[in-house]
Amino acid sequence: MSNSFLTFLLILSNVIVFFMIRTEKLDADELSSSYHIVFNRQQYYRILSAGFAHEDPVHLLMNMISLYNVGTFVESYFGHLGMFVLYFGSLIIGKLLTLYLRHYNHDDYTASLGASGAISGLLGAYFLVIVRYYGFSAFEYLLRPLISLVMISSMPGVDGTSHFCSMAVGLVIAYVLMML
Repeated sequence: MSNSFLTFLLILSNVIVFFMIRTEKLDADELSSSYHIVFNRQQYYRILSAGFAHEDPVHLLMNMISLYNVGTFVESYFGHLGMFVLYFGSLIIGKLLTLYLRHYNHDDYTASLGASGAISGLLGAYFLVIVRYYGFSAFEYLLRPLISLVMISSMPGVDGTSHFCSMAVGLVIAYVLMML
């Protein structure tokens, strides 16, 4: 467990925020992010808060299972600090890219929330580690998570833009960390 301390802390944080939403101590709508809310209303905290808010138990459960599966691998490879940089870098930079793309496409009001963007960044790091050590001969280890990500991202109401922006950010951050 000590090897995955940050992963478990992130899961616990997401679960706590979820229960605070369910017990009406927090409002999910007040934590979500859209271009309009973040930049026009200058509520910049939502870039981060949206990554910890989930409205329903299935959304939370699927994200926390994914965070556990990918996060423990990434944290064991990159360490606690690398995991921190990957998770929060993917969350923040991925969200900024997503909001910019939405604004560019005249979609300033679509709000989103959930940890899946940051988790997608970790998935990008996972892909890079697998390819670096096993090459594309390990394609079967990459295919299932990639198909899952594409299928989930194409579902109605799911922020696929955030998934792929954050995954790209995770790839870049992981590459930089590997070069250090």
